[in-house]
Amino acid sequence: MMPTLSDIRTEADITTLINAFYARVFPDELLGPLFDADVQIHWPQPLYTMGAFWKRVLLNTGGHEGWPFPSGLVMPNTTEHCRRWQQLFLAAVEDNFTGPIAEAAKLRVQEIARMFEKRPPRTLSSLLRTM
Repeated sequence: MMPTLSDIRTEADITTLINAFYARVFPDELLGPLFDADVQIHWPQPLYTMGAFWKRVLLNTGGHEGWPFPSGLVMPNTTEHCRRWQQLFLAAVEDNFTGPIAEAAKLRVQEIARMFEKRPPRTLSSLLRTM
């Protein structure tokens, strides 16, 4: 019997989501090397900034700190990279949560991925500041 999933409701849930995402990204052949290079330099700051972003977006905590990616990460704007990032994040949500806030997270990830595909490569945090 599969465990019953709940919605994203707390800061601990956001931490679970971020950890589940990174657990998928690091071993990924396409995205792992991109994230790993930045994280090696800046860890644990990416956890804080991603957490602050998703808390603000999903839990309405206010504030303006945080981005959904490591600050120095440069991700190519290829469809392949954007789709893979989106797939991994959606899987992290779907494997851990269900409900209206989880659905909002999935919609937001899809919006962000579409935006990346249309922009030239640069650091993701500078791109997101234009949102």
